[in-house]
Amino acid sequence: MRQTYPKALYVVRLNVENASIISSHLTWGFPAPSAFTGFMHHLQRQLNQSPEYATVECCGVGIISHQFNPQISKTNSFRYSPYQLNLARHPINPNGSTPSIIEEGKGHFEVSLVIGLAGEGLDEHLSANDEDLSTQTQSLLARLNQLVYNMRLAGGSVFPHKRVKAKLINWSEHDAVEKTKTLRRTVLPGFALQHRYELLMVHQDWLAQNLTYLATQKNSPDLLDTLLDIQRFNFVSTAQEASVDQELVDGVWTLRPRPEHLKGWLVPIPIGYASLTDLQPQGKIKGLRHNDYPATFVETLISLGEWKSPHRIENIVEILWNYNIEPKNGVYELVQPFAPKLEINTSLTDEETHQSFEFETEEEEF
Repeated sequence: MRQTYPKALYVVRLNVENASIISSHLTWGFPAPSAFTGFMHHLQRQLNQSPEYATVECCGVGIISHQFNPQISKTNSFRYSPYQLNLARHPINPNGSTPSIIEEGKGHFEVSLVIGLAGEGLDEHLSANDEDLSTQTQSLLARLNQLVYNMRLAGGSVFPHKRVKAKLINWSEHDAVEKTKTLRRTVLPGFALQHRYELLMVHQDWLAQNLTYLATQKNSPDLLDTLLDIQRFNFVSTAQEASVDQELVDGVWTLRPRPEHLKGWLVPIPIGYASLTDLQPQGKIKGLRHNDYPATFVETLISLGEWKSPHRIENIVEILWNYNIEPKNGVYELVQPFAPKLEINTSLTDEETHQSFEFETEEEEF
């Protein structure tokens, strides 16, 4: 089932302060895509409260980051990282005792959101010309701005950009490429977040065929091995020739080159949740925020994403994130329903094949 293609795009640039940057139990940094889909969902629910916009739906949100400043400080006390998060503390208690530290990470960022709008009755609120907006289109744009600027994003306070104004663009498939070329100018410089799950699967198969590139003794790497192999710097020891007086062979550590299919700014991202138990009826689990819905216990899903410059994107709707409308086997994931399937070349170049052969022979000699 294909999700609804947007009839309009609402593009807004925001400055967000003191947002939560701990995106999962394993990752921190830029907020998770679920923070933005939740923002989109809340926007739709507020918009639908107006009778004239009751049928409007948000069919995806694109994330384009322009600037990101985590609230961290440099320290020499940590063994594994030179930085630590700036933690906050409540005021002193009435009895003069020191309160506990609030263990949360905060950050400021500048982001452009591309929110797809669809639904019956939306056409009458749109202008054919994106530059000369009708009264109804201006009214819809003003309503969207009013709602967005009074919301929070990833727990952070939202402020409008001083120079870049929000846009409402009439959208259709036949002129999407041409309008994307015009839209790029308003979102550059920046990087759009795209899902690269196919690349993760391809690299897992590639590692199984090229075990000299994998820093593990496993014959068949799992997805966690693959994700760690992509995200870390991998060093390889090349043995030097031993002199007569040396009993052991010295090793020289060199950075292992990345294969061609891993070119790009690849990052781990949380993309949803997987249930740990069966879906429980409403009211059965105690202590929930709302007892009006069925609930289950879940854990975070980690996948692979890529920050990509918008000038390399042919159709801007390819970056829209939305919920999977048909979750299966208790997996509640975020998807990019309009993104094309990647064609990935996993063949080794001559230089990479030569380096792989060198590593094999030198390890055997060692």
